[in-house]
Order: sequence, then C-alpha cells, then structure tokens
Amino acid sequence: MPTVVVAIIAAICGVAVGVYFTRRRLSTTVEEFNTMVDSLRRRVERERRLVGDVSHELRTPLTTLITSVGVLNRHSSELPERSRRALEFVSAELEHLRHILDDMLELARVEAGVHRGDTELLSAAELLTHMLAERSYPPDLLEVRGEVMITGRKLELERAIGNLLDNANRHGCGVVAVSAVRAGPEVVITVDDAGSGVPAAERERIFERFATVRNARRAASGTGIGLALVAETVAAHRGRVECGERPGGGARFAIRLPSPAP
Repeated sequence: MPTVVVAIIAAICGVAVGVYFTRRRLSTTVEEFNTMVDSLRRRVERERRLVGDVSHELRTPLTTLITSVGVLNRHSSELPERSRRALEFVSAELEHLRHILDDMLELARVEAGVHRGDTELLSAAELLTHMLAERSYPPDLLEVRGEVMITGRKLELERAIGNLLDNANRHGCGVVAVSAVRAGPEVVITVDDAGSGVPAAERERIFERFATVRNARRAASGTGIGLALVAETVAAHRGRVECGERPGGGARFAIRLPSPAP
C-alpha cells in the first residue's frame, strides 16, 4: 500500500478517534452540567417551600397577637399614659411584622413563577391615583404626563409600588412626589422622598434582602425584603427598578417597564 495512502488512513483514523473522545468528553461535561443545574433547581425549590411554610406557620400566632392587641387598643383610654405608649409601639411592630411575612410569601410566589392574575393593559394614572387615595396621600403629589399605559398584573404592580411608598415613609421621611411618564420604549414610574438619600455605593445593594444601609440620617437602616420584592416583581414584568438622587435632595426610586405598543 502506498505510503501516502497509509498516511491518509492514519490521519482519518486519528481524527475519528479524536472526535470520538471529544464527543465523550462533551457528553460527560453536559451531563455533569445538567446534574448540577437539577441539583441547584431542587435546592432553590426547597428554599422557596421553606419560606412559604414558615410564613404560613407564623400567620396563626401573629393573627392571635394582632387580635389581642386590637382588643387592648379598644380600651386604650383606660390605660395609664406609659402603658398606652407601650401598646402603640407593640401595635406598630406587629403591623410591621405582618408586612414582612406578607412580603416573604409574595416573594416566594414571584420567584416560583406563581402570579396573581393575568397581564392586562392598565392606566398608570388610574393605578397611581387609586393607590395614593387608598393611603390618604394628597392628590397633588401625583404627576402623569400624557396618557401613560402599562402592561402588567395589577395586584403585583400595586404591591411593588406600595412597597416603594411604604419605604419612603419608613426610611425616607415621607413621599414628596410620584410621577409616571412614557420615555421612548419605556414607562417610568418614580417615587421621591424627603430623606437624606441613599449613598451611591449602596444603590444596588439596597434591593437585596434585609440589606442594611448606612446614611447620615440613620446609623443603620434596615430595609427588610420590601425592596427585594419590588425588584423581583419588576423583573418578572421584564423591567427594572433603580435608586437615584432626587433633585434637591432625597432619594428617587424609578420603576422602568416596557411600554406597550401603540
């Protein structure tokens, strides 16, 4: 057999062997990767179930405590001044705990892809007007430029925007302005507060669960999971949320959602 032919056959065999072992290595790598992904998915699902189970289990004693404190509040006028102040503090903390548990359960739902209702076309003006009225804010806080429409799940968006309003009250010395505007391919909803603002280095980390932010007004201000829920909810609507500086001072939180096609 000519030497050239032998060389060609050897080369072909070498390539075939190389391809065979390369495919085996790739196959093994893919299998290992799939195993890792499946393991990670199961772990995430276990954590989500744990959050949901804990939230459900804590609701019963919490409901009992809230009911009992409610009975005491109906007779607060009969209590001494010091006891009345203590009761007010306990009532506020119980309400805060209730909100945290609600947010934990809602966050578990959002991460698991369990949504509240279907997406629909919503008027930003109507949505925000309703939310501000429900919280007894003056209507002149709201500015909506033009007809601003958004596509989303109403209950989830209400909760996300409500968390921004609550965050402004709890950590930002109160809401000073709310706006909605269509900006090119996006709808931008902003909530401005009167606080000392959020340091630039903390403006991304503030959306992590139970983040603690240091600022001039408070040595250490915990944000719970309210802002984490906002970020997850907005991401599930193919949008994003940002924290910036309000002109004149304070913080500005902006929810950016894809604008529906005209």
